[in-house]
Amino acid sequence: MEQTLYLVRHAHAGAFQPDSERPLSVKGKKQIERISSALREKGLIEPSAIWHSPYLRAIETATLLHEGLGLSVGLETIDGITPFDDPSKIAECIDPSNEDIMVVGHEPNLSSLASLLLSGSQSFQCIVFPKTSILSLTRLKVSDQSTPWQINWHISHRHFK
Repeated sequence: MEQTLYLVRHAHAGAFQPDSERPLSVKGKKQIERISSALREKGLIEPSAIWHSPYLRAIETATLLHEGLGLSVGLETIDGITPFDDPSKIAECIDPSNEDIMVVGHEPNLSSLASLLLSGSQSFQCIVFPKTSILSLTRLKVSDQSTPWQINWHISHRHFK
């Protein structure tokens, strides 16, 4: 069975402080609208779960993607995906799952998580996430055995201007 993981960096946010309470800017909301519209037409994203960080900009990004893509799955706040969290914690939550999961978070955590999943090392930064970008990873998984994660596609809102 193929499993898909969607790693999403939040959209552009305002400059309010503290960092965890920064909302999306008008620009960020337009970015989400643009990428959602394009992806909805293609039917590329169908997660079974949406996990997001507790930071406001990630919550808003997850909510707008959920609505814009017309998804019916629930949204869940997950620990371990704020900007400087250890990515191995979220990787440990993903590993036993058989579900297609969307993870909405921040840099540098997402780059470290992608590197960890793809290479086994979070210090080998092989992926960079611009704001409002989505990395799709896939693997084959049967019971507790799986193939390594592979890059399926990586896009940003800029691809749909």
